[in-house]
Amino acid sequence: MTRNEYLKFVEGIYNATRGLIKITPDAKLDYKPKDGLMTVAQVLKHVSGSLGESLSMAINNTWPQMPEGEMLPSADKLPKSNSAAEALKEIEHDWEVLKQEIEKITDGEFNQNKINVPWMPQPMTYVEYMMQAMEHLSNHRMQLFTWLKLSGEALHTGHLYGMP
Repeated sequence: MTRNEYLKFVEGIYNATRGLIKITPDAKLDYKPKDGLMTVAQVLKHVSGSLGESLSMAINNTWPQMPEGEMLPSADKLPKSNSAAEALKEIEHDWEVLKQEIEKITDGEFNQNKINVPWMPQPMTYVEYMMQAMEHLSNHRMQLFTWLKLSGEALHTGHLYGMP
């Protein structure tokens, strides 16, 4: 897969995620289906910095510090967006970061160079890591869709795929 093919594919996921962010009411930011789960505001923050930040960490070897044996903090400690408008600006920035960072490597490096991702058991190529990051973004896009539906928003499946 070339870097441009990757960008073309993930652009659709970004667009669908942007669409959900745009229709997220700020009045629902504190909603979560039950204790122990992220709020809508936390999901917004999580999706708004997924791919660009991920690739930047990999290329620049600037992985977050994680305490021994701990993957992520508990949901109540995760950062949150203050508004849907803020999350929209952040995801736009992440898209720009992705496009800038991907230019720092060649197609050959993207497909062949191995990186050591701290939370993965073995080295992987950039493309393998970024495919997983893309899946991660898509999964949390579904989470945002589900949380909004559970909160009473009148959404249909088209919203999930960027077709309101």
